[in-house]
Amino acid sequence: MNSRAAELIVRSRRILTPEGWRDGAIVVRDGRIAEIAAPENEPPADRRVDAVDQVVVPGLIDSHVHLRDPGFTDKEDYTSGTRAAAAGGVTTVLDMPNVQPPTTTAERLTAHFANAATKSIVDFGHNAAATIPEEIHGLAAAGATAFKVFMMADVGRDYPHMPGVAVADHATLLQICEQVAATGRPLFVHCHDQSIYELFVQRAWQTWGRDYRSYARAWREGEGLVVDSGVSTMLLLQRETGVRLHILHLSTIGGVRMIAQAKAEGRQVTAEVNPHALFVANSWNNLEKLGPYVLGMWIPDHHAAAIREATLNGIADVIGTDHSPHTLAEKEQGWTDMYATPGGSPIIQHYLSLFLTEVNRGAFTLERVVELCSTAPAKLLDLYPRKGAITPGADADLVVIDMDREMVIRAAESYYKCGWTNLEGRAVKGVPVMTVLRGRVIFEDGEVTAEPGYGQLVRPKGGPEVDGHTSLTPDVTVARPVSDLSVSLVRRAGKE
Repeated sequence: MNSRAAELIVRSRRILTPEGWRDGAIVVRDGRIAEIAAPENEPPADRRVDAVDQVVVPGLIDSHVHLRDPGFTDKEDYTSGTRAAAAGGVTTVLDMPNVQPPTTTAERLTAHFANAATKSIVDFGHNAAATIPEEIHGLAAAGATAFKVFMMADVGRDYPHMPGVAVADHATLLQICEQVAATGRPLFVHCHDQSIYELFVQRAWQTWGRDYRSYARAWREGEGLVVDSGVSTMLLLQRETGVRLHILHLSTIGGVRMIAQAKAEGRQVTAEVNPHALFVANSWNNLEKLGPYVLGMWIPDHHAAAIREATLNGIADVIGTDHSPHTLAEKEQGWTDMYATPGGSPIIQHYLSLFLTEVNRGAFTLERVVELCSTAPAKLLDLYPRKGAITPGADADLVVIDMDREMVIRAAESYYKCGWTNLEGRAVKGVPVMTVLRGRVIFEDGEVTAEPGYGQLVRPKGGPEVDGHTSLTPDVTVARPVSDLSVSLVRRAGKE
């Protein structure tokens, strides 16, 4: 046993490791987990945290955040957004490319990383815009963690689905899939059929006007045809190219069925569920009360039931928050014209507590929540096991959770720069009380203690030749076949 003093020891009777629950002491040296020692064999340490019976899990990895930096920092910036992340138990974030300028070239991506490195509280990567096929190889070499494509452009507004990040043309999408497949990195896609959506919008304006209810219905016309058509297209392109396809915003019964089938065929397809789909936008009552502050996308009850089942049974692989702040002034106009109002809302500081509340009431297991929010994202992004696991050799990214603590969510007590949350007044049970990143306590006693610039760029370990050297190919694939039983469960959910 190494007798050198540790930088930090976190002691708990309830540590979740890849091998299961442990009673022990997490020993941290040089920012990494050196060992999980038996309580009687703890070495000396510069600091010792005795969590007693509080739960210790690996730091969360949020693969889908909009930090609005650079270009739209009146809504959020890298420091405010990652400060909220740290307070919510998130130790690694991947932001999206709808910034200004959008990250369409290696030069822009390098500048984006330089900006983030001066501001971020937590570790970070980036989903670069894959809209220019000939730039994809250079973006991978410059460190793109993954790639992102929006299959839509806005109607009635020019943000957040802005020029430079959107591609609707199928031939271009095919070329994008081919180029991303060659890098070995995942391709994140916001699936959508632009022409059908524009038709539904025109019909909605004629029938219901332009308020928030009209906007919600336009998205859901034809039982989710706008989304399902996009999912179907991307699955066909994935079958042709073998790209590691990651479907964002799983929100329809049809999408669940198609993804389940692709997985049953053993294809490299994964899917994301957003907390909004499970806890906020899945209620018309919520939409009537909060209007533009709920939207985004409305999830009707029967679709919401299928999404929840997919989250539980493994058809959905990860939780990505789609943390999307906008200003109060922007949102307020959505009561009368939601089409001119950007969709999205902040959630990164509170989504873990939403899931812990579900654990406390028996709807989820804590193990499944950690898989969805930490382990599976790390595997998807080729960061595992350095991230996403409490195991020797991993970065000491930890969250200490008080499963019995109750809290009422308040915007005034959050780090959101936009100053509001659609979870205002919601009671939760289960709260992160300490966050550790690479062996340093960055959040405790309700305060973020790390300074901007502490976060570091993470680089995926996988992918073929992208920078003049042949890297290791990914050794973990998140996509996996699902049982016929799982598929039948989804089919039944769609009929109910």
